[in-house]
Amino acid sequence: MNARLLIQQNASLRHSRKSVASLLVMPSLLFMFGMTGVAHAQSNDCNALGMNFQKRQATIELIQSFNKKPPTAEQACASFTRLVSQTNELMKAIEENGAWCHVPQEILPGLQSQVPQIAEGRKNSCAAADQQRKAKSAPSASPFGGGDSVIGGAVKMPKGAL
Repeated sequence: MNARLLIQQNASLRHSRKSVASLLVMPSLLFMFGMTGVAHAQSNDCNALGMNFQKRQATIELIQSFNKKPPTAEQACASFTRLVSQTNELMKAIEENGAWCHVPQEILPGLQSQVPQIAEGRKNSCAAADQQRKAKSAPSASPFGGGDSVIGGAVKMPKGAL
């Protein structure tokens, strides 16, 4: 009889362990499924932050390639304008989600220290682009009154008897 009693107690113990385990597992599963929305939001914010870093890095590499192949003033102005915009967006995103996405604390002050240099590059390149636009749109002032680039255009012949 003792053996039967032990078998029944063992079976009831196994059954109670399963029910306790299921009671412990259910809340944890609910918690995990509830947290996937939070984790998903975190991953979206962090992915967006990573994309901002990559876009900015691509623009920096483009600007650094200007040493090998000089750009037009218009291209340089557009690149520096894009870099200013990307830097501002990145600083805002780091302020909002930097701690959440584990961005090192040194990154934001580093970006902030680069802003004046980037703004200066933008100012200079856009000023050069404006000068080029004005030079192209201004009528050529030739002492001979013509539009030919060699001698100032066609020479006007006086009318009347010579």
